[in-house]
Amino acid sequence: MRNPYQFYAVVLPGLETIAAQELNHLSAHDIREDEGGVHFSGTLDILYRISLRARSITRILLRVGKCHAMAAAELEHQIAHMRWEHVIPQGASLAVKASSEHSKLTHSEHIAEAVEGGIRQALGKRLQKSGESQQTIYIHITNNRCDIRVDCSGERLDRRGYRLASAKAPIRETLAAGLLLWMAWKSEETLRVPMCGSGTFAIEASQMSQHIAANIEHRFPFCDWDIFKDKRWQRVLERTQAMKKEASCKIYVSDLQQGALKACESNAKRAGVLSNLCLSQQDIRQLQPQDKEVGLIMCNPPYGLRIESEGEAFYQMLGSILKKSFNGWRIMVICPSWKHERALGMPVRRRLKVRHGGIWLDALDVSQQEVSAYKD
Repeated sequence: MRNPYQFYAVVLPGLETIAAQELNHLSAHDIREDEGGVHFSGTLDILYRISLRARSITRILLRVGKCHAMAAAELEHQIAHMRWEHVIPQGASLAVKASSEHSKLTHSEHIAEAVEGGIRQALGKRLQKSGESQQTIYIHITNNRCDIRVDCSGERLDRRGYRLASAKAPIRETLAAGLLLWMAWKSEETLRVPMCGSGTFAIEASQMSQHIAANIEHRFPFCDWDIFKDKRWQRVLERTQAMKKEASCKIYVSDLQQGALKACESNAKRAGVLSNLCLSQQDIRQLQPQDKEVGLIMCNPPYGLRIESEGEAFYQMLGSILKKSFNGWRIMVICPSWKHERALGMPVRRRLKVRHGGIWLDALDVSQQEVSAYKD
């Protein structure tokens, strides 16, 4: 591969390794994990494939250039000599997001002004001050070294478009998918999602089982770039759509709140997977497996209960139910603190720390069987 493009996948902190594994599966090259993201390289075809199919990635950025700058004028000059015409369409407006650490240039607004000024020098009348098409530029400066990237994704990739109806404690689609990947769930394994909320775990799992691309309905800004190759895009798109298959999974979804079930039903219908789900209104205390049934349980207790004594009592009750009724099952529980983990009272086989909604959470693998007992 001659002169590959350099990309950066933005992910929720904690999902870096999972995203790196996804990128490897989708044929990315030179994969390197970073805090809150993953570096990789590849062709435009690889960008198209990853943009459509990756489930744990929030955003993809393409590197335009790197430079050294200690003053705004120096930065503007460097930016003006980079190749912008390939990635900023005619008539687009600009949005610049800047960050800096351990550098002479510290003020994000001044950095953004220098970047925009340099791009306007390079492109002139090609740009608009405002318009329907907006291209976002990201610049991060560390020790006076500037890394300049252009956004490939537009709206965040976790916004799949199906979750218009919401419930308490919504979990991002990328996190739900990432945790399903972390638990190595496959469609041959029964999945139970109690306390389903708006149904994100169940919907992501169902789409995964049918090979429905995560972002098949997404509108990507790179489709307006000069380097965009429509025939190659159509080929990748057609191959992605051809991968879809009939559902073969059993997904049982329940919640005590009728409103949550209605939200889940509405979202699943919008996502095209409602027929794959078995919904029931059920208190967590009534949760029981079918005769001789084993599988995976994904538990995301509602955020409303994550308050000290009430939340701890709930986790204690949840742990008792899981230990009593789900021997032989694989189990994942999201915990907001060590107090809740202690109250759960289950041995932790693995944990994954993830940042979500501005707080750190622990995803706990408290399986009642060895993880290796389930094989692909």
